[in-house]
Amino acid sequence: MSFIEPCPCVKVRKEHGEEVRLALKAANLLRTDLRIQHDDEFVYLPLTAEQVLEAAELNVEIELCNREFEALDKSSIVELTGLKPSYEIVGDIAVLTTELPDAEAVASAILKLHRNIKVVARRKSHVEGVFRRRKIEIIAGEQRTETMHKENGCRYKLDLERVYFNPRLATERARVASLVAPGEVVIDMFAGVGPFSILIARRVPESRVIAIDINPDAIRYLRENIRLNGVTNVTPVEGDVRMLHSEFMDTADRIIMNLPGNAHEYLPEAIGMLKPEGGTIHFYTVESMNRGEASSALLDKAKQKFMMYLRDASAEILAARKVKAYAPYAYIAGIDAKVYKQVHGGGRRNVR
Repeated sequence: MSFIEPCPCVKVRKEHGEEVRLALKAANLLRTDLRIQHDDEFVYLPLTAEQVLEAAELNVEIELCNREFEALDKSSIVELTGLKPSYEIVGDIAVLTTELPDAEAVASAILKLHRNIKVVARRKSHVEGVFRRRKIEIIAGEQRTETMHKENGCRYKLDLERVYFNPRLATERARVASLVAPGEVVIDMFAGVGPFSILIARRVPESRVIAIDINPDAIRYLRENIRLNGVTNVTPVEGDVRMLHSEFMDTADRIIMNLPGNAHEYLPEAIGMLKPEGGTIHFYTVESMNRGEASSALLDKAKQKFMMYLRDASAEILAARKVKAYAPYAYIAGIDAKVYKQVHGGGRRNVR
């Protein structure tokens, strides 16, 4: 039987609820043994300690208050299966990300513990091909790979076998959206179903977002997600950005390059699409690090790769960070850079 416990909490508008939840969780400030509450306008997130709330680095308006919360069932997947599986939740689908000796038992436990989960699946391949697809095998629940995912106040319809989507980039997408100013033209070079593009369009309705992807299924879902979220300032473009970039020469104030495996190969196209005076590029790359190696070494590799492929341009590195784990001893690193299309003074600039 669940019990009721009074607890300090953060009150935040629904459209910022997921962003704040992730920030609190990252700072170990979110009570995970209590059920999150919500009403028509607000989400209420129970806190472990309100005295150190600044550790969460929240960039949205919040209110501190006290409420009574229902305790979650203390049964855990470890208690039910003896395992601690790794899985991601996209909409109402849980996807196992590692091989397990008894995946069916784990799937049954996930369905028991998460009332909102309707499908449990596992990855059967890596992300493959220019369309960035992967094979998914359903283990339990409904026989489908299409779902509706909610993130940062937006809704995204997608099919996990037809398009690429990474739920663990929600905080990064919110961070980038917070940097966009009214009036900016943003080009999302590898837009997928629109998690960067649509969030920016909603947060900054005075912006214009050009969302490009080569995968026709991604563009089909992107168009549907534009309608679902009621945005009118996103232009979906289907095709290979290498073939299309000349249509957008000298256009963008800001460019997003979320193709970590080989984004560096597209830097010449990205630079060409920036306005004549230059602009900001958000660049993502995969870099490895040795056991015991400092994160700074990994970020130095990411910066060096970015600068190496700039060619006829100069740049100031505004920020560099380790975004998320990619594989054992490998991480996605993110670079924010101010890029100038013409080299002045005979050399590149790199402010670290």
